[in-house]
Amino acid sequence: MNPVRLQSGPVTLYAQLANILRDRIVSGVWKYGEEIPTLGQLVEEFSVARVTVRQAVQMLVEEQFLSSQRGRRTSVTFRHASGGDANPLYSSTGSIDSDAGDYQIEIISREEFVGLPPAFTGPGMPEEKYMRIRKVDSRDGIPYAMSDNFVALAIYRRFAANAERKIKLSRLVRDNARPVLTKGYENITVALLNYEEATCLQTSTGSPTAKVTRVFLNKANKVAYFGQFHYRGDRFGVTRDISDLLVGAG
Repeated sequence: MNPVRLQSGPVTLYAQLANILRDRIVSGVWKYGEEIPTLGQLVEEFSVARVTVRQAVQMLVEEQFLSSQRGRRTSVTFRHASGGDANPLYSSTGSIDSDAGDYQIEIISREEFVGLPPAFTGPGMPEEKYMRIRKVDSRDGIPYAMSDNFVALAIYRRFAANAERKIKLSRLVRDNARPVLTKGYENITVALLNYEEATCLQTSTGSPTAKVTRVFLNKANKVAYFGQFHYRGDRFGVTRDISDLLVGAG
């Protein structure tokens, strides 16, 4: 492989190296179950100190990309998802009705909240009170999204007891909204995880995240639901049919 020169700067050398090694795993250059080069070989390839390589490898061990055990060579533990509906985000946004048996919800906190937070900039007008629910969603035991959710209190009170621990909030809000929902908006941007988000998602601080903002409105143009999600970059993907862009091409 052609060596990549690491440069001193705001991103530490071991974090730069971890990004390169992570890419080799995700792209399939290093496959599941294979042993990676030794520390000495990586030191020689990237012309860095042994401690830098060790820190980079440890970061990937903590992110569950690698396995390192005393007396054994470090090997790849990251396995690519298989099947047509393996991506958690697409399942979450594409359908709010299908909750697979391997879907889990951890409630971090729950409290009544007056109005909506400053992060909300529209559309729609806020209700007087909301139930704020902070939670982590997982599939196959791996967390893929941390979210901060605001459900209109009148709607939340119609939920079955502890329903938010079992069913997606989008579905609960839709089924319990009075008046019924008429509009929904979603915005997706790219951001970096802070310490708390990275800890909850079992990945490293500063990792890329898909930041998704979701708003549901009722026919009175009141905000029934406002949610902000942070999806792990390696658990995120959106599939769109763009065939309409090809019409008339030639």
